[in-house]
Amino acid sequence: MKKIEIGESEIIRCLSNYEDLLKDVRERIQYLYTSVATTNDVLESLQMRSGMEGTTGGHGKRDLADVWQTYQENEKQYAAFLNSYIEGLVEEEEELKRIWICYQCLPHKQRLVLKELYVDHRPWKVAKSELHMSHTTFSNYRAAAIKNIQRFYGSTLTDLQLLKQSRLELPKKEDIRKAKKKTETHQMSFDDYQDRWKGS
Repeated sequence: MKKIEIGESEIIRCLSNYEDLLKDVRERIQYLYTSVATTNDVLESLQMRSGMEGTTGGHGKRDLADVWQTYQENEKQYAAFLNSYIEGLVEEEEELKRIWICYQCLPHKQRLVLKELYVDHRPWKVAKSELHMSHTTFSNYRAAAIKNIQRFYGSTLTDLQLLKQSRLELPKKEDIRKAKKKTETHQMSFDDYQDRWKGS
């Protein structure tokens, strides 16, 4: 089950090394799944042997059966531990992906600030210069971006719903820019036409 809240340090950690973190957790999950499969095979084998040993009498046989039973119990506990550990790693993977999706849903300038700082690993001074921002403006965008990621992360929206919502919002801004540009282009064209008409 994913966390309801996410800390700033966890956000920075994810953005700073997302691909490597995701690769590492997936490799660990794959390795542990292999270990679980092997452990299950061992348990199945032990169960068969225990059944065979139980069909014969003798003190030595009973001692051996006790050893098998103890070993079998240890293997069961190990299998339970592996399954629990895998569940934790799956949650870690979901957390990484959720943070990254929340980052992708940020407004353009907020996303750029975090990209410069954490994805591209640029010093504050260089990042501010690249984005042509004052220290105050840059700091405000960064703080707002972190808070928005935390807000998105803790929302009831699914990852897909977050992405859809961000895609719905972006075209509105683009439509405004396009409409404004189209109006300006139309006005310029009409003015040019008037100038040519007057000159003729």
